[in-house]
Amino acid sequence: MHDKVFGRLREFLRLNHIKVVERGNLALLMALEMVSKVNPTKNVILIPDQGGWISFKNYPLLFNFEIREVKTDYGIIDLESLSKNAKDASALLITSLAGYFAEQPLKEISKICKENKCLLVEDATGAIGDNILCNGNFSDIIIGSFGVKDIVNLGYGGFIAFREYDWVNYIKISSSLSKVHERIYFDILVKLNRNRLNQLFEKAEKVKNELEDFEVIHRNKRGLNVVVKFTSEIIKYCDRNNYPYILCPEYTRVNESAISIELKNL
Repeated sequence: MHDKVFGRLREFLRLNHIKVVERGNLALLMALEMVSKVNPTKNVILIPDQGGWISFKNYPLLFNFEIREVKTDYGIIDLESLSKNAKDASALLITSLAGYFAEQPLKEISKICKENKCLLVEDATGAIGDNILCNGNFSDIIIGSFGVKDIVNLGYGGFIAFREYDWVNYIKISSSLSKVHERIYFDILVKLNRNRLNQLFEKAEKVKNELEDFEVIHRNKRGLNVVVKFTSEIIKYCDRNNYPYILCPEYTRVNESAISIELKNL
């Protein structure tokens, strides 16, 4: 069972060294501990100015990192801003899909990070199994959650995957905090497929088409959620269709008066 799970994860993540952990936030702690040992001479962690995960704003402080925000276009990393900031940065933390609604230019981001010896940590919770994102060809470390509203929606658990085998020696402290039950491997295998991801991508496109007369942010980028500039008509639309939504501004979505239609929560 273990071999099947890790085989599938290696296929999806395109990284060979993987640990299953009890929750996604622990995977982020492990990633930051790893970064602090791999890049010990740099003390800056870069995060997007919007569209990131909420823990990006405080977890790096536990390892005495300075947190610096990179400019974005509604969550999509501004490559010029990244180039300016990556020189003295230990790592960049991003989500594969900014705010779960717009895919990042992962290849271009990776190129800038590599040129500046800045590790790329990708939170792929919203893109597990995607052919372009969640991609160890570009990211040095990939983390993810298996929460109840995530793509692999177990309700518990997560993972960390990393490029170099010996990096496992850098997470001994945080690894000691993780205890997973054997049952998790059976549960993961059942859920570890591309069905839910593809269904949500299709659903998001359908919703965008229905909202052709409204200002959809990053309309032409793939995503699980749909974010629309605020109007009361969108709230009525969500209520009619029983779609959950979040009112913005909200760091984990956009710093803008908008409504995030939370299709990933369906």
